[in-house]
Amino acid sequence: MKFLKDIRGIIILLFTAFLFIFPLISNDFYLINILSVSFIYMVYAGSWDILSGFTGKENMGHAAFIAIGGYMLGFISSSFAIKPWLSIPLAAIFSILFGIIIGIPTLRLKGPYFALASLAIASIFEKLTISYSEVTGGEEGIFGIPFLTEGPMGSYYFMLIFAVISIGLLFYLGKSNFGLILKSIKSDEEAAKALGIETTKYKVTAFALSAMFAGMAGTVIGHFYGYIGPDIVYPLSLNTLIMSVVGGIGGIIPAALGGFFISLLTELLRGFGEWNQIIYTVILMLSVLFLPKGIFVSIGNLIKRKKSIKPVIEKSGDKN
Repeated sequence: MKFLKDIRGIIILLFTAFLFIFPLISNDFYLINILSVSFIYMVYAGSWDILSGFTGKENMGHAAFIAIGGYMLGFISSSFAIKPWLSIPLAAIFSILFGIIIGIPTLRLKGPYFALASLAIASIFEKLTISYSEVTGGEEGIFGIPFLTEGPMGSYYFMLIFAVISIGLLFYLGKSNFGLILKSIKSDEEAAKALGIETTKYKVTAFALSAMFAGMAGTVIGHFYGYIGPDIVYPLSLNTLIMSVVGGIGGIIPAALGGFFISLLTELLRGFGEWNQIIYTVILMLSVLFLPKGIFVSIGNLIKRKKSIKPVIEKSGDKN
């Protein structure tokens, strides 16, 4: 596998292996819970990237996708105790349908108009959530959702496995011909059309995939908290964008790592009290200014560059 021949791939595999053994070497359940949530943020960022990072269609309303899965779970669980093995595929179906229905008209918009349309959709969802409080719970949300498992360890591994599978599938799609076509659309859509590529079909498919993974992640987080509400859904439109851009867009894994890094950073900075927002903002500004391609894209490029330089040095040494 080419992935395993790349040192970056080996580092990712070692990092994943460490996450699998972490609960076995630590009994810090607070940290285990934080890591569990960060796995879902990785999926949020990766699902945003497959649409916006690959096609250039900046989705400013990613929370609408998450709300589909989360509130679908909330509605159903108010009638009967639905388990994750059933709620997750249901969320996938609902989210795909939503992605297609919304994607067909909005993806015709270009430039900032698509971003504004996606932001408007998320805002409409938020207003509807508050207005129809008898169904959605309003600002208080919906409680009583069945938990993922009976304990934090089980939830940790459930969310980790879910994240690994989701990011793995998204990464595979990004590396496939499908991902290459999406990037060609981002580079020059008119040229892609001239080559016979049905750009609308590919953009709608990316939109549906983005919605599907975000919707499933919204369902998983609802099961994890036993609750779904506006406070854990609608701020994610901006937060997911920040995570993806800071990590690096157009490659799935850098964006996902950005989700992991930012979610952990947010939690670690809580100890700084009223200074946490200032420190958080400064870190984001520095990363954007000095690493405009993203933290993990820049790190990956540095590793790749060092690896490519080494054989050149060795060859020049042999000649001497």
